[in-house]
Amino acid sequence: KFGNGAKIDAPKDLLGRKVYVILRK
Repeated sequence: KFGNGAKIDAPKDLLGRKVYVILRK
């Protein structure tokens, strides 16, 4: 996945990834 975002592998994957991408901007 996205390097550090790899630790987001729980059921929150979709939501967590969305938030991660937003914060990454």
